[in-house]
Amino acid sequence: MKVESGFHRYIGFYSHLPLLLRKVGIKLSDILTWEEKVHVRMNNGKPLVLGLAPVHGMVKTIQGFIGNQDYLSVKDKLSLLPFFIRGMIDYLVRPKQLDSFNIKEYAFKHGVTPDAFHQLIVPLSSGIYFLPPNRYSAYVFFGLFAPGIPKFYKMRIGAFLGGMTEVMCQPMADWIEKKGGEVRVNAKVESLIYEDHQIKGVRLSNGENLYATHTILATTLYAFKPLLEQHFKKEAWFKPIGNLPLMPAACLQIELSEPAYPVDITTFAPLTCMSSFAEQSRTTFQQSKGRLSIILSPPEKF
Repeated sequence: MKVESGFHRYIGFYSHLPLLLRKVGIKLSDILTWEEKVHVRMNNGKPLVLGLAPVHGMVKTIQGFIGNQDYLSVKDKLSLLPFFIRGMIDYLVRPKQLDSFNIKEYAFKHGVTPDAFHQLIVPLSSGIYFLPPNRYSAYVFFGLFAPGIPKFYKMRIGAFLGGMTEVMCQPMADWIEKKGGEVRVNAKVESLIYEDHQIKGVRLSNGENLYATHTILATTLYAFKPLLEQHFKKEAWFKPIGNLPLMPAACLQIELSEPAYPVDITTFAPLTCMSSFAEQSRTTFQQSKGRLSIILSPPEKF
């Protein structure tokens, strides 16, 4: 994977993915290096350091909350507590109501100070979802963190030690082939085979038909919509899917003669077009002398 569609991270409280990796013989320690903190770059000063591993990096987490007084006062930090606590409760008890607010509205509704909003919530939310916090619902925001509540002790961020194609997807493909399956790449699906009111397989762009007992579309919404629209555009069950808006994203990668940053770490840059970025020459792109990966925001502009 010479170019990534963003710089990818593994969240420590994932449950299904580690089971899958274990099944195909992949050890997390072989494909990941763990980050116990993230950086937030403000102007040209030293970065704000936030600990995100309450167990594995307890000291850094406490230091991040107590320290960084130059960026966020005690009042700013305390204003975040009712926002997160109320958000988690509403996510579980009143999800539809939570879905009626965007993240900016919900933050100010619960007393988050302007500094805490702009210096923490904006970079965190736009860095994860690629869009400003007034562009998506609070339900989506808290939906990322809610599964981690019962497994908070596992919270930390993993950076891949190589392109995901090489370190994760290829071992999966090898396992499938070892079990008698077949994996095809660069085989573009042109349409579904729909016969007798049933999906019978897929038709490739080279004209080949592949028939199957079950067909699974594990794609982005962008690729998913046109395949189903050909046959199900007028079906009532498809209309909610068809009406879902597509979300753009823009990623910039720069190959350099030396590292752009002293460490490979997830970094947010609020009030800039770099919603999140990372130097990756020591982790994912070890063949590079320097590799800066940036997620740009707002994506439509780019």
